[in-house]
Amino acid sequence: MVTTRPCTAACVIDGRLVTLTFYPDSGMLRIADPTGVCLKETRWHGSWRALLEEFRGYYDAAENHDTARGVDDIVARLGERNAEAPRQLAFA
Repeated sequence: MVTTRPCTAACVIDGRLVTLTFYPDSGMLRIADPTGVCLKETRWHGSWRALLEEFRGYYDAAENHDTARGVDDIVARLGERNAEAPRQLAFA
């Protein structure tokens, strides 16, 4: 069954509170500020859990000063992960 309801989480990126909204049926990922203004919109071809793991990995690297910080950086990193990952069918 395809989930049509979005998955949401709040997190802090570069000192800014943002809301992640992921639509599993379309793969659309929106990163918005607390007022709801969309900062970035991109596609994620993995699962919600995999997306959360990417954000955890981003924070671990940021704590060790291994990467730049900010919304643009995390979106670029997600794009790299999408390109590396093999495409998976939504229906198995």
